[in-house]
Amino acid sequence: MEEKTMLTELGVAIDTLKTLALVTLNTEDTHPLALPEPPAPDKVAAYEQHMNAICQQVAPRLRPLPAASLRDYRAGFPDRAGSYLLELVNQLLREPEYATALSPAAQKRLQGCVMDLREL
Repeated sequence: MEEKTMLTELGVAIDTLKTLALVTLNTEDTHPLALPEPPAPDKVAAYEQHMNAICQQVAPRLRPLPAASLRDYRAGFPDRAGSYLLELVNQLLREPEYATALSPAAQKRLQGCVMDLREL
């Protein structure tokens, strides 16, 4: 696992989810039961690239988490998409295979990612 790649991709993905969450919160002119608007195709394609890059950095057993995040991002649910990334980051911090491979600085950045994802 390349920690720089992982941290970069996670950071961009989290920023993307925060932006979608802000757009989703602007519901002044919508019906209370309306479903969220899915993001534009170019935004989905960019998010998909980030999730694919993350999948390449983690073990096969963790790959369903970024895939589920992408699925919910496509549907316009940043909170649910973020919950899958939160689970992924928690597993990276918890599992010895990853925890020992990450530098202390990378672990600290991942803990920051946890805080950002909890805000969604």
